[in-house]
Amino acid sequence: MKLQTKVFGILFLLLSIADVVCLALGDETTPMYIKPFLMPTLAAAALVQLLPENKGRMPILLAIGLAFHTTGDDLLMLNGFTFFAAGLGAFLIGHFFYLAILLSGMGGMKGWKEILCLIVPLVLAPVIVSFFGVEWPFGAAVTVYALTLMFVAACGVLWAIRGKAFATRIIVGGIIFIISDSLIAIDSFAGIDFPFRHALVMLTYVTAEWLLVSGMVRERISGTHPRP
Repeated sequence: MKLQTKVFGILFLLLSIADVVCLALGDETTPMYIKPFLMPTLAAAALVQLLPENKGRMPILLAIGLAFHTTGDDLLMLNGFTFFAAGLGAFLIGHFFYLAILLSGMGGMKGWKEILCLIVPLVLAPVIVSFFGVEWPFGAAVTVYALTLMFVAACGVLWAIRGKAFATRIIVGGIIFIISDSLIAIDSFAGIDFPFRHALVMLTYVTAEWLLVSGMVRERISGTHPRP
């Protein structure tokens, strides 16, 4: 691992810890100054590790995906339904870029296990959204978002079936991302709040992002530079 990657990685860790601790202590002001730098720092760690040896679309797709997630972070800090919806849309677009990376070179589905990777999210996403009682038409948008998140986790399963080295990080990262957004939905749509919810949302969010990004980066590096 490159020294610059370690530096940016440690910075991302310290910023994440500071954000979570502040929220746990009830300080919601300081995180507003920390959160905009979380995904850019993670992006810097990833891109320094990838470049210049790893050229092609993957670094570009990852940078754009994290840029949209940074935008989503910024929008979700603002009050109002419009900003919430726009932030959700930014995260959705960012996940599309993640999927483009995860599905790169996969080709078609092979066998019933891989087909299940597509079927399970299609069944579960509407069920989960209906559980939170999200009303139409916003419910349709939330269903698409939930479906996309589940496809990210399903890509991890697909990676595992095909023997990719860092599949577990994608699976766990996708699941934790779903948990993080479910904690937001519990308050936003079901009106249920509980102690340390904001801290838990942030803890699961940064953990999920790190797992997904590090999994994609390390898989790319291991594929580009096979171990002897």
